[in-house]
Amino acid sequence: MKIRLLFATIVLAIFASVGSSVEEEGFTPLFNGKDLKGWVNVNCQPDTWSVRDGIIACTGKPTGALRTERQYENFIMELEWRHLTSGGNAGIFIWASPKAARGVPFLRSIEVQVLDHGYGNTESHTTHGDVFAIHGATMKPFPPSKGMRSFPTERRSKPSPEWNHYRIVCNAGVIRLSVNGKEVSGGEECNWRKGYLGLESEGAPTEWRNIRIKELPTTGATAEQTAPLE
Repeated sequence: MKIRLLFATIVLAIFASVGSSVEEEGFTPLFNGKDLKGWVNVNCQPDTWSVRDGIIACTGKPTGALRTERQYENFIMELEWRHLTSGGNAGIFIWASPKAARGVPFLRSIEVQVLDHGYGNTESHTTHGDVFAIHGATMKPFPPSKGMRSFPTERRSKPSPEWNHYRIVCNAGVIRLSVNGKEVSGGEECNWRKGYLGLESEGAPTEWRNIRIKELPTTGATAEQTAPLE
């Protein structure tokens, strides 16, 4: 009995230690689970984005974005997403402009692809976490790559309606994406390397949850490396 009690005490101590380390990681929520305070609707209808049961829900129509009110330079961002229909299309905008690029409904940014398996995989894209520069942004992609698009080294995403976890590490113009626990794609020499963060609405209903961020020390992004303010 004493041995069992000692073992239980050790196990509880270990779990307590792990819990403490998680609390001390320095992450803060980007989404409060109640409303869209801290976020800005770009190009979308008022009902495109809503909150229910601690989740940001997106109808996917029209094409546009929900972006942060403030800019970020170096950080670790974690979130979970899922598509509600097969073949759904969405994305995450990193170091983005405050409004859509000229002539398109998309933000200038480095985009982290959010595609459902039903969309299909081709030589030009995958449904497992491509990272690429769009509408004026630039990036030197990690291989395997094509143009400025980095393709994942491993296919790890889950199909609708399952949840997927993304961890996006951005530091000094380098972006790294981990899909469901493993790094698979990214790039370096990104420009911009400081800007807004955004969720994309692009035709399909999606849900987002557990969005959090840990800011890292600045590395001195210049004005030329920084998105314009709103």
